[in-house]
Amino acid sequence: MKQFAIIGLSHFGIRVLDELLQHDVEILLIDRDQQVIEEYKDQVEAAYIADVIKEELIQKLVPATIDAAIIDLGDATEASILVTNYLKKHGVKRIIAKAETDQHGEILDIVGATDVVYPNREAAKRISLPLISSSLFSFFPIGEGMVIAEIQLPDQFLGQTVVEADLRRRYGLNVLAVRRSGATQFDFISPAYEFAEGDVILAVGREKDVASVPGKVGVASPAVSALRPNPRPRTTPKSPGLLARLFGRRL
Repeated sequence: MKQFAIIGLSHFGIRVLDELLQHDVEILLIDRDQQVIEEYKDQVEAAYIADVIKEELIQKLVPATIDAAIIDLGDATEASILVTNYLKKHGVKRIIAKAETDQHGEILDIVGATDVVYPNREAAKRISLPLISSSLFSFFPIGEGMVIAEIQLPDQFLGQTVVEADLRRRYGLNVLAVRRSGATQFDFISPAYEFAEGDVILAVGREKDVASVPGKVGVASPAVSALRPNPRPRTTPKSPGLLARLFGRRL
């Protein structure tokens, strides 16, 4: 079973925690806020109220063999840099740290973060891309500037087959599936499928290419969102796992 440590429970940290609680993993929480620890302590293997800027505390509480450590200390940039470095020296193989600015992210990378995330930047992209493209309903990034997007098919391709429309050549899009007018789910299609009025395509492409697709404004469906369910914290306590056995009873 995979084991994760979440150090700091600001917005990003809580979001990651909510996602991890949907899976069969062991979680260790550390935060200085007693209220947030009290809220989640019965849903994880171990939870500590602690000030993590002390290196000896990190070494004591976080097993070096943990699969990954996630750091979100809010706007305490200096503290996040210190904790990242402590974890690196402690031997943690994967360290995911939230950055507030580009400069902060560069320093996190230098001191040992294996992954640096910019939640504010990603949120801005999610807002701006649909504003730029009237054909884009929803999307989520998959890395290296690539996204999976739900796009209203431009009228110019109605009556054409997938091969004839050639969206890969025109817009750099690889069509994965189509949601027909009135449908709630996407269906896989063949190259001979003929596009019809109201079709919405699920495609993979670069952000700039997705934004360039012409189209008409529509109403987003929950189809793509269903690929990533809204996180719902586990409501029943988990059975004791390795972390629980290592650290004893919960707070």
